[in-house]
Amino acid sequence: MKILLTLLALLPGFAHAMKVDTKASKVTWEGRKLGGSHHGTLAVKSGDLEVAKGALTGGTVVIDMTSLKDEDLTAPEMNGKLTTHLKSDDFFSIEKNPTSTLKITKVEPKDGKTEITGDLTIKGITHPVTFLADVKADAKSVTAKGNFEVDRTLYDIKFRSLKFFANIGDKVIKDQFGIGFDLKAKK
Repeated sequence: MKILLTLLALLPGFAHAMKVDTKASKVTWEGRKLGGSHHGTLAVKSGDLEVAKGALTGGTVVIDMTSLKDEDLTAPEMNGKLTTHLKSDDFFSIEKNPTSTLKITKVEPKDGKTEITGDLTIKGITHPVTFLADVKADAKSVTAKGNFEVDRTLYDIKFRSLKFFANIGDKVIKDQFGIGFDLKAKK
């Protein structure tokens, strides 16, 4: 049966899903403000990456927002204060929105990399994103690594944004935040 599936995977148009290895995969984040930044991790809750003819063709990745961690603040009190605030309604409203999702809608080669387009859902709000990734795929596994920027205000995350609060001085939090990913999936 495995040989048949391997052969079918090489046929034009035949795609098969590979489960994302949630323990081997990771997602990182970086938020920036005037004079500094914070960065941390999020766990992958679940996901499938679709492969056809040895190339990524689609998939869905679900991120566990309750796993949000900060990695740069070493003082436990400050770290706890930041992560609690990021999980609050000022930012990700994690109690109401415990997951975020990326559904891949289009995959194309571009400049020696893979251009991925998908629908990113944060706080129940969905917007398209397009980014470049390093993807390696065959009939047995797929890996995808990359990073991209997200405008948080599109997802109703307005806290200390200059778009919405004009007189906040040096308390500005930049609207763009970074997401990095290292996904591994296999049959």
